[in-house]
Amino acid sequence: MSENEKIVTEKKELDNLVNTLGGNKLQMCKPCMEDTHSNILQAIESEVKSIDGHNIIWIRASSGVGKFTLAASISTQLQDED
Repeated sequence: MSENEKIVTEKKELDNLVNTLGGNKLQMCKPCMEDTHSNILQAIESEVKSIDGHNIIWIRASSGVGKFTLAASISTQLQDED
């Protein structure tokens, strides 16, 4: 088997695994409820879309306030734009 054939076979196997797990829209948590955290989401969106924006955004807060849900919302929003 040539190197190119190996690469094609590995890519097909990886694509099959991703599709089995839910496609390219893997989601480990539900996004924020509608109309919640809108000011934070808008600030992050403008930062991400800005040419001069940061490539890392740090989300910190107390336990249980919704950091992971906020990250899921951002991820969903960016995936939907693709």
